[in-house]
Amino acid sequence: MQLEIIESVLEGKDALALLPTGGGKSICFQVPALMKPGICIVISPLIALMKDQVSNLQKRGIKALSVTSELDASGLDAVFDRCIYEKDVKFLYLSPERLKTDLAKQRIPQMNVNLIAVDEAHCISEWGYDFRPPYLEIAEVRPLIPNAPVLALTASATPMVVKDIQERLHFKRPNLFQKSFKRENLSYFIDWDEDKMGKIERIAKKQNGSGIIYVRSRKGTERIAKTLEQRGLSADYYHAGLESKVRTNKQERWMRGDIQIIVATNAFGMGIDKPDVRFVIHCDIPDTLENYYQECGRGGRDEHKAFAISVLTKKDVDAFDEKTMQGFPEKSTIKMVYDSLGSFLNLAIGSGKDETYAVDLETLGERIKLDSRTLYHCLRFLEREGYIALHERSFASSMVQITAHPDAVFDLREKGERGGEMIDALMRSYPRLFEESSRISEWTLAKRLRLPKDTVVEMMHWLTEAGYITYSEGSELPRITYTCERLASNNVRLSDEHYRLRKHVVKEKSEAMRHYITAQHKCRSRLILAYFGETDASDCGVCDVCLKHDRG
Repeated sequence: MQLEIIESVLEGKDALALLPTGGGKSICFQVPALMKPGICIVISPLIALMKDQVSNLQKRGIKALSVTSELDASGLDAVFDRCIYEKDVKFLYLSPERLKTDLAKQRIPQMNVNLIAVDEAHCISEWGYDFRPPYLEIAEVRPLIPNAPVLALTASATPMVVKDIQERLHFKRPNLFQKSFKRENLSYFIDWDEDKMGKIERIAKKQNGSGIIYVRSRKGTERIAKTLEQRGLSADYYHAGLESKVRTNKQERWMRGDIQIIVATNAFGMGIDKPDVRFVIHCDIPDTLENYYQECGRGGRDEHKAFAISVLTKKDVDAFDEKTMQGFPEKSTIKMVYDSLGSFLNLAIGSGKDETYAVDLETLGERIKLDSRTLYHCLRFLEREGYIALHERSFASSMVQITAHPDAVFDLREKGERGGEMIDALMRSYPRLFEESSRISEWTLAKRLRLPKDTVVEMMHWLTEAGYITYSEGSELPRITYTCERLASNNVRLSDEHYRLRKHVVKEKSEAMRHYITAQHKCRSRLILAYFGETDASDCGVCDVCLKHDRG
């Protein structure tokens, strides 16, 4: 279907590409963007995925830039300048929060934009499982570049969300390219077993290829990986609380086949394309069928037989029901979280607009005595009302710009004074530091200078205090952007309509997930396909329900 989508874009038509996980969505906008003169603006909420795509394009000699919440105003300005004046820039990746800024709206009309690609397009729909309010403002950019078509892309959307996406992005006419959600080679199983570890061990030892085990908690990933190793299996764990370098190393070892099983939270899997994954196991119940389908879809990419198995107990269903109820915090709790967040960040009333802060949500939750799930939903409601933007899976790189006059920098380098060797290494490694704020790696600098990383960080702070550079140290923590200045809590307004709608959507999706898990008489594959609008599918013949009927 990629060719049809590419041809539609080249004809200047708006299009929605609904291609399940692994369907090759990026090619659908990269190819037409490269074929036409000008620049393609790619809107994505996932900073890590943006960085991966920019890096991959640059490795192929294609000039691509990104603008995320970690760039300051001068860095933002410099990137926009390059998109306007450097004619060989082909891709600009933007977070939706950056797209809605006044600066973006001033500079984008000066660019020769040939296409707007909206990734994770389901985020624009309030009926979607991952609604993000900044997406609602994407359509406001269209009149500024009226000749650029829009290509919206997503891996999963119900019929209502499909309709919503096209309306909210102001499609000139409906134009949907949809690949079936059916996975012929994937067998879905719900296995009720009190001895979870024994069941997982038997599955893993029976399968030759790689496996993924999804667990809700970080501690759970470590505990299960350790238990599997004790039982003679090759396993490792992965979650967002690990350092970026550690996560990358674990992922690469699993991708190479050095370890068979990765036990992970849902932080694992974005951009993963390993062909020989023979089993995906869920030890907990995912929030939505969309998440479940995408996670299961990482199995059997090579088109050979694979298994998606949920190993559950009745306690898991009770925990799921309780968790669903936690999704609806009281309005007083939401306001308390808003007020506590501002205090936690030492942010004065009336300040903070468009500023982004790394926030240790675990510490915040402990301080205000609120469990992590309720805190998360409070922040999501505040985002819906336009007060903040939450970037939960965001690794922010360290950023540096040289702010001193070139003569002062030259003197520092030539005289061999403190910091001279460091600034020399910076300039050799990152050539545009005088013009713009650039991402840097302290690990790379430490290796080149044969110094400990901590010494490099310490020297960066000294150079900043001495007025030679501005330095922002990287962070693994979630980030929150204040989309308007901090208000006194009594001025925070929470819409009854929005509250009721989100409550309805979360409840509806939880019920669909619960129905899928507990169903005993209908084919698992048909249940999933019907949820995504494919109501005329036949039984798969290979799920636990179908096999039970055959035996019966």
